[in-house]
Amino acid sequence: MRSLTNYLISLTAFSLLAGVSCSGAETPAARPPATRPPAASAPAAAQPASATPRYVQKAGTGSLTFAFVQAGAENQGSFRQFATELRYDASNPAAGSLKVTVQVASLDTQEKERNEELAKADLLDVNKYPTAQYVAGSLAKRADGGLEAVGKLTLRGVTRDLRLPLTIRQSAAGLELSGETTIKRLDYGVGQGDLKSTEWVGDEVKLQYKVPLAKAG
Repeated sequence: MRSLTNYLISLTAFSLLAGVSCSGAETPAARPPATRPPAASAPAAAQPASATPRYVQKAGTGSLTFAFVQAGAENQGSFRQFATELRYDASNPAAGSLKVTVQVASLDTQEKERNEELAKADLLDVNKYPTAQYVAGSLAKRADGGLEAVGKLTLRGVTRDLRLPLTIRQSAAGLELSGETTIKRLDYGVGQGDLKSTEWVGDEVKLQYKVPLAKAG
């Protein structure tokens, strides 16, 4: 009986030792720490586009003239004070822009009485609207291969779309900007009361411009 008991004790001890041994052998190897996927590279910062070259009019240069028909005869005048700023790259005209600001009271028709009449409230009303301005946010190619500014003209407080034909030539100082267009004075309220009639003063006004521009630093 004692021999059987000793045998059972020995068997139990052996089983325990074997279990411990197997448990140690089957312990899975430690897993390597999880690695995070490499972070996506940040997109490269966009390179700033080169600024479109800027050109400005030197004060006192250039011409901006207008012509209209009065009593069957053509009359001409000019604006003595105006400022022009052009951004232009021949390889990318769509990125260009044009801004022209005119001091309306600087009009001159070579006749003092007519100057005073044009400045009155029924016509240009220079006291209330001292400046006219043309602003174009882009330049476009015309069907004939030339250029035109796509913008708006504000005159006598009225703003209307106006596509302005342009000729741009290289010059020793920078560029020369020129061209001509025709607008209707009544579209801008130039002519109130009896002056709305086109019997004596025509509706169409021809504008011509020629401006030397120097590259701004």
